[in-house]
Amino acid sequence: MAMRFMNGLNQIISSLHDPKGLKIIVETLGFQHLDLEVTVPRVVIFRDAIIDLLQVEMGGRFNMRAREGWATFLNYVGGSYIY
Repeated sequence: MAMRFMNGLNQIISSLHDPKGLKIIVETLGFQHLDLEVTVPRVVIFRDAIIDLLQVEMGGRFNMRAREGWATFLNYVGGSYIY
């Protein structure tokens, strides 16, 4: 399960330079989550958990700009999974 998560995350991050490719990857991963009830509150919990983990692991290197970037990134992905 953890490896699937990391592979999906890697695919998304690797395609950030290509908006069309990013959309296709996020849509494909979203379809793989249709069996789950993805809601706004669940996306917020997941987003905050990932950001907290990055904060703990990276310490001072995880500055406000990085935090905001990750929040925006995870909001985009989570929002696409909802729709």
